[in-house]
Amino acid sequence: MTLLSIVGEDISRIIPVLYAYKDQIKHHVLLCDDEPANHERAKTLQKGMQHFSAQHNLGWYTQIASTNEDSASQIELVAKKQFEYEGDIWLNATDGYPAMSIVLSDFIRKEGGKVLSYDHFDNDLHVIEPDGSMTTAPLGSKLDIESFLTLLDYKILTKQTKSQLQNRKKYIFELYDKVSLFQKVRQSLVAESLGQKDDFDRSMSTEILNSLQHLNIVNTNHKLIKSEQKTIQGDLFEEYVFWLCEALNPDDIMMGVRIDFDDEHHEPRYERRVINEFDILMMHNNRIYTVECKFSKQLEGLEIIFKYDAIIDYFGKASKAVIANISSKPKEPYIGTKSSSNFKHSTLRRARLAGVSVYHETQLNPIKFQNLIRNFFHIN
Repeated sequence: MTLLSIVGEDISRIIPVLYAYKDQIKHHVLLCDDEPANHERAKTLQKGMQHFSAQHNLGWYTQIASTNEDSASQIELVAKKQFEYEGDIWLNATDGYPAMSIVLSDFIRKEGGKVLSYDHFDNDLHVIEPDGSMTTAPLGSKLDIESFLTLLDYKILTKQTKSQLQNRKKYIFELYDKVSLFQKVRQSLVAESLGQKDDFDRSMSTEILNSLQHLNIVNTNHKLIKSEQKTIQGDLFEEYVFWLCEALNPDDIMMGVRIDFDDEHHEPRYERRVINEFDILMMHNNRIYTVECKFSKQLEGLEIIFKYDAIIDYFGKASKAVIANISSKPKEPYIGTKSSSNFKHSTLRRARLAGVSVYHETQLNPIKFQNLIRNFFHIN
């Protein structure tokens, strides 16, 4: 069987269908308009598909076909060539331009093929049969993060998974079950490590200190290990948020994910390539989401919104982000969150337009935060 996929402006929309039929379909044709930018997107997807096929021993054969989207005869000519291959031909019109999709849909169905169209936002697959009848059902296959990124031709450089972090979970929750005391202990440990005056008596905080010792943040004398200052000041918060998100049962979740978005053939020097790190990545119903954790009083919220508005575009139009900032700054309610000098009113409005939600509080309320994640990311 051959799958003919139209490559438009968002190749991430094609990927769930490729993944769903990864074992059934071996021959793939990526059809694009003859505009250079579209051909480049098709080449990117082709490289990602080749890497994915090699990793999983799928034996995919992939090729790119170009045509003029304004010429029905040229579009049909390209389609006719695909029938030279043995087996049926299906059309994946998910990312297609309207005119090209209409012409190909009619042609493929007349030849006995099916037309597939995937709704990335509802996770529904529409299948149009040769007789014109249509069925709609949820796409049952669930993409994992690594497969999604590989098919986009991105490379994971580092990551932490649930299994790697599992033995720390108990101690993380012990700290955040007594978050007010933990914050005082943390401030005291950091001040002492920096040689600053500290009047807090840690003798009544043995349980907190023991948890930190199990996490290898303080030594047996309950002194902060110098190399762990960054961990205690922010990374533990990130890990706590990770477990709050994991409890919602997304299809896949990772923490501390560094991704190389660039092409090493175009830029072989690592330090010049486009690389970004994400605190938390989640995959659910074939959509990717990211959570940025900022345990910081001083923050330039507009800069972060601009950053994530740009970065999530790498993942496609269905991606979203949540920024979690815990800060003691004075706040006032605004459009379902809180504004402050960290996140001004205009910044929060810009975030909403960009598909970014801001959780901005003085303390993290686990239930409120999980409800935000659940509703904004459409989990459960």
